[in-house]
Amino acid sequence: MTTISFAQDALSHWHQALAIATGGKVFTTHGCSWAWQPARARLVLLFPAHAQEAGLRPGLAEGTRLGARRVDAWVNSGAPSGPLEAAGFSDAAQISWHAGELVSPAEPWDGRVRLGSDIPEAAGADAAELKVANLWRDPASAGLSAGHPALRRVEQATARTLEGDLVGRAFAQQALGGQLAIHGLAVSPGYQRSGVGSALLYGLARGMVNPLGLEQPGQVELIAAASPRSAKFFEANGMRLLGRGRHMLLR
Repeated sequence: MTTISFAQDALSHWHQALAIATGGKVFTTHGCSWAWQPARARLVLLFPAHAQEAGLRPGLAEGTRLGARRVDAWVNSGAPSGPLEAAGFSDAAQISWHAGELVSPAEPWDGRVRLGSDIPEAAGADAAELKVANLWRDPASAGLSAGHPALRRVEQATARTLEGDLVGRAFAQQALGGQLAIHGLAVSPGYQRSGVGSALLYGLARGMVNPLGLEQPGQVELIAAASPRSAKFFEANGMRLLGRGRHMLLR
């Protein structure tokens, strides 16, 4: 059974994979686990159980040295946050954890969904982050020990109209229990609520769990950290609410 703790681990593994794939690093400071993502000049603190000044101060100092323009902290809703707030963190939009078996789209979207990391339109940080879909294919280049969770399989799906216009994309990382953790799902404003997002979920499930392309991908459990705007979308696709968490930013 997927728990909030399991979902937190899945999000941590994703941020670690992004860091390594884009030339960054992961490190710890006295009980605080960090991921440096240079493509976005972003430092991420990952679910500290008991964040203290002794761990926060050196981690933030390293972020300053690296040139971080943004510092995020993902926090369990039950973890003490006093030291984080004292360091200058405050709450951003609340997140909700969702998990459940994917429901097949009621009406297939009239377009094409494909897996792959070749997106000619991608530029800047978006282009750099495409490398995360190849990290697991070449573990030696990552500099991580075999079996590191950041090396779990990652795939990216793109959605294009029949005319070839890019209208959506999403990543999925295979979690340690076989579930698919969904990340970075985005749909162009003009195509939202038209089935593109559901098609991306279904395409990832079909491509990662059922690559032979049979009629149905079978039972596939998904995990996602939802924003207030995306929570209903994940629920409509078969995912139940596990609980809520905190996303904080250094102001």
